[in-house]
Amino acid sequence: MAIDPYDPDLLGFRLENGRTVEEELQRLDAFARMLDSQFSVMGVRFGLDSLLGLVPVAGDVTTGVAGLYALSTAIRLKLHPLAAGQIAWNILFDTAVGAIPVAGDIFDFFFKSNTKNFKVIQRHLTRKVARHQKAAGRLSDLRG
Repeated sequence: MAIDPYDPDLLGFRLENGRTVEEELQRLDAFARMLDSQFSVMGVRFGLDSLLGLVPVAGDVTTGVAGLYALSTAIRLKLHPLAAGQIAWNILFDTAVGAIPVAGDIFDFFFKSNTKNFKVIQRHLTRKVARHQKAAGRLSDLRG
């Protein structure tokens, strides 16, 4: 059975930090859009990651460090270690390839690592909450 990441019961679930799943995802989505797709020229969407990537080395390092926000979010939300691994790989790959002169700049316009990382967190967080809700439902069935 597929989990609907837009299920109101999942989105409204309150996490340990006091925020709902929806609030966490909205915050991360806004961050990913700013870095990956905030602007558009002739139908090509790009963000600060692509613009800062034009500055040799320092721009790619800066956006790589900014990408650590998704990694720290996955760790803070205690998501599966595979989520952290996928996010770390996306950050490293984007930073390394983005640092290649010219080809890396073109790559930055299309790879969208922050959007990929948002989707990783969305998938793992909704699965975690669905498992929690399912377990809580079983417990209430046993008590009732």
